[in-house]
Amino acid sequence: MKLVLHSYTFRRYPLRHVFAVAARYGWDGIELVHFHFDPARVETEVADAVALGRHYGVGVHCVGYTGDFVGDDPATRAASLALAERAVAAAARQGIELVNGWSGTLERDPDDWRVNGSALAREVHYERAAEGYRRLGDYAARHGVRVGVEVYPGSVHDTVAGTAKLLAMVDHPAVVATADPGNAYVVSLADRDPAVLDQLAGRLGYFHLKNLHPRGGRADFNVDTADGVLDNYAWITKADSLGVPAICVEYCGDGDPHPPIARAGDYVRDCLALRDDLACRHAAAEAAGELVTGAALAGAAGSGR
Repeated sequence: MKLVLHSYTFRRYPLRHVFAVAARYGWDGIELVHFHFDPARVETEVADAVALGRHYGVGVHCVGYTGDFVGDDPATRAASLALAERAVAAAARQGIELVNGWSGTLERDPDDWRVNGSALAREVHYERAAEGYRRLGDYAARHGVRVGVEVYPGSVHDTVAGTAKLLAMVDHPAVVATADPGNAYVVSLADRDPAVLDQLAGRLGYFHLKNLHPRGGRADFNVDTADGVLDNYAWITKADSLGVPAICVEYCGDGDPHPPIARAGDYVRDCLALRDDLACRHAAAEAAGELVTGAALAGAAGSGR
């Protein structure tokens, strides 16, 4: 499984800084988001980013897309899909196999995520999103690229259940889910339990990791990955058990992002190492238990009682 650094973490820094930090802490790649490239010039911007990354020995794992596939204006939806297709083509030309983003937002109150997105969505919004992703999936498949649909606040897929519903409507192998428990925690009680990821089994193509403290209807992301209300050991090991190929870590809080992101990489690696160590200990304990039980039974039989 790859460990990816989200470039949003260093949104106040130039892209070369992102690559340098990723190289410094041994990340396998970065997710390139629009804070570090101009979507209107996606072809040249992605090519330049990949070339820059080579100088630091770090690749681009994923390219972000943005748009509005669900709004009422057909022209806006068409333009958004055309721009997302350009992102797919730009990624494909550079050998990048994943783009990630969301279908647009529906918003009533920016300070309360619980009343936006899926809470506002009608069936027509899901139908528009599904139509857009079917088209984008067909286009991406021809280019050897997968399209990630991120669990994102304000979107129709702001929960795992909403994402699973949308993916079932799209029904395309090139369109996969990007889970993000930090984005969904305040929106849905179900999204506080890692078992919710079972709804995405076979369709979980990517995973975003961070932590939070709830602040009413919003998330406060000023917290390390290992802290906050999310048991990220449980989320990491659950995602890994479902075969997710990459985990992308982001720090979305204020202040200096370097200390929390430096700790985050080791934390994810330690979680996976701990999982493996505990599995070995469980297996050894079970084997020892069988030996003890077997010996006890053998002794009882030979005693003549």
